[in-house]
Amino acid sequence: MVFEDLTELERVVASGNLAEIERRRAGRGQRVRYEPPYIRSALMLSAHRLKHLNKLDELEADIVILNLEDGVAPSLKPLALHLTGLFLAEAETIRSKTVVRINSLKERGREEIAYLNEIRPDAIRVPKIETPADVEEALDLIDPSIAVHLSVETKEAWRHLADLRVDARVEACYLGVLDLLASMKLPQRIVHLHNPTMHAIMTRFLLECSVSGVLPVSFVFQEYRDTEAFENWCLLERKMGYHAKGCVSPAQVEIANRIFLPSEEELEWARRVVELFESDPECSGFADEELGFVDEPIYKNARNLLRLADGGRR
Repeated sequence: MVFEDLTELERVVASGNLAEIERRRAGRGQRVRYEPPYIRSALMLSAHRLKHLNKLDELEADIVILNLEDGVAPSLKPLALHLTGLFLAEAETIRSKTVVRINSLKERGREEIAYLNEIRPDAIRVPKIETPADVEEALDLIDPSIAVHLSVETKEAWRHLADLRVDARVEACYLGVLDLLASMKLPQRIVHLHNPTMHAIMTRFLLECSVSGVLPVSFVFQEYRDTEAFENWCLLERKMGYHAKGCVSPAQVEIANRIFLPSEEELEWARRVVELFESDPECSGFADEELGFVDEPIYKNARNLLRLADGGRR
């Protein structure tokens, strides 16, 4: 727990005293940093709920998203913003990459960015973007030390998907599928494991993001009690090529972390391929009794797998 006792803070929150929250933060930004070796799960955390925030230092998610947007009533959004600053400054341990999901730039997003530039979370997630120009505006507003994540949830953003990474600071895109379907005037009933339109949406999102060099994070499955359905989605997405999924509960995090982690057999295969291929500087391919025929594309795939498992550092 970040705070051993929430009693006093609950009193401050009940009174709506933002100045007292800021007094407790004392001008501090995020206290600790953590870069996950492998991103599999992105957990949404309600930034206006003290008990949720107080578990910030216990979470097993590779990314934790402190949410200021959907699910936070307009009257509570300033409180959620200031609590985000306090808990990021107070936590002594964080085992997740921290992302703050702001409101749209057309609403209160600009003011939230100005506050978060002092807090310096690992990344700021910008919703409701529509064009590369929106991304450029966000980049201009956000401190250069903070990465930028994007929510793809409008038909305009979908149209410009291949061009949204206007700068290397744009690290990840999240598929906001329910908002996207509403924007496209498509029924939400197509969010079904075997629906071909849903498969087409997920395939294009995965490929466009991968070509652009950003991490594609698959959509949040809202029925958090149905862990069997969530696991089936993860298995399908892993088969498609995804390795990161949005989550709304610790149970979903556990499933995503387990399914999207490369198996030791896969990693051992990749290590062996790379070792043999790189042992001969002139190598363009070889046949191995266990590995079969290995040429350069197979070698590159093995290197990509090891790089992914190493958090992109290879």
